[in-house]
Amino acid sequence: MNPTNDRPTGRPRTIDPDAVSLIALRLFDDDGFDAVSMDDVAAAAGISRRSLFRLFPSKAALVWGGLDEFAARFTDSLQHRPAAESSGVALRAAYLVAASFDDDALEVTRHRLRVIRANPSLERGGEATVTSLTDTIVRFVAEREGRPTDDLAVTVRAHAVAAAASAALTWWALHDDGSRPAQAMERAFDVLAIG
Repeated sequence: MNPTNDRPTGRPRTIDPDAVSLIALRLFDDDGFDAVSMDDVAAAAGISRRSLFRLFPSKAALVWGGLDEFAARFTDSLQHRPAAESSGVALRAAYLVAASFDDDALEVTRHRLRVIRANPSLERGGEATVTSLTDTIVRFVAEREGRPTDDLAVTVRAHAVAAAASAALTWWALHDDGSRPAQAMERAFDVLAIG
């Protein structure tokens, strides 16, 4: 007599975290971050609540998923800039590399930035990465300009570049004018004559 086993055989189904994140971001963007529960996301993604929490420990984690990759691209590019470049030219070039998203990442990036803009409380979720990125910029500018990291001019320049990049990305997310994120960022840097 063979016991009946209702469990599927073979490897468990693989869940694509990027696909789940996109589903969640669409829901957050359309219905509002606070109105959508993790149960809603799990149901829309066709996965269990437990699987969702295994991938994303919180709703905020669904939103902030791409920031680390952006920061890594920026930092890597910055480290490889020629020593003869001014800090402004190097920062501009590194940000443009970081903002050069693949076509398949544009939709998720646009939704992510729109959700963050609409929900200021979410800014705390990416605060550590943003602070680390800004500190990297301050150290880079200070080193390139031969100044201490606590110099007011260094701090202002570093924060101005970071703010311009953030504003450009947010503007791009809110205005679907056919441009790419790096193009919006380049225009913002031109406004401030950065690099």
